Amino acid sequence: MKNADYTDSGNRLHRLNLLLLATAYSLLAIFTGCATTKTVVKKGYDFSNIKKIAVLKFSGDGGEAVSNEFIRQLLSAGVSVVDRTDIENTADVKSLGVDAVVSGNVVEFNPSNKLLVFKEKGKITISDRAYPISGTTVLPTGSAFGLEDANVYSVSASVSISAKITDVSTGEVVWSDSKSYEALDINTAVGLVVNSLKKSLKPFWKELQ
Repeated sequence: MKNADYTDSGNRLHRLNLLLLATAYSLLAIFTGCATTKTVVKKGYDFSNIKKIAVLKFSGDGGEAVSNEFIRQLLSAGVSVVDRTDIENTADVKSLGVDAVVSGNVVEFNPSNKLLVFKEKGKITISDRAYPISGTTVLPTGSAFGLEDANVYSVSASVSISAKITDVSTGEVVWSDSKSYEALDINTAVGLVVNSLKKSLKPFWKELQ
């Protein structure tokens, strides 16, 4: 029984060490969390012909939030946008008079979580299940309930999105890209990913503000 207790305590200590190690890289991960992939664009396509665009519902967890963020950012960029977040495919959009459609899927959508870590008589206890540390940012957010031996750690939110633009008249995909990002909360992560995707369009779609 003592050996089992020792092993369990050692595993918890190892997990805590991982948390503390990740903290050292937290700020760097926040500002460099965007993984960039090569943007693919149909050669010779004239994006200036896109005057009105429909945004469909992105598939996957968090799809509605991602679609709404695309609508918000495209509107702020001066694009005429039609909300079709009630569907996930390009059917029946021609009747809307749109030139193109934005669609895609949310590959990863992990809201931020918090862990309570405290010591008791030399033992380390994590109050919730141990979340995977790989690829996440862990920040100490202070002592819990004013107790010196209890700390709260925030595991950052992460989002990964794959998006594409389809020309309605030809049915061809004219732009495709995917991005991922980590941030302290899910709304910020979604906003940063969509903004990064929009920026990848600007070299080809000059009308974007």
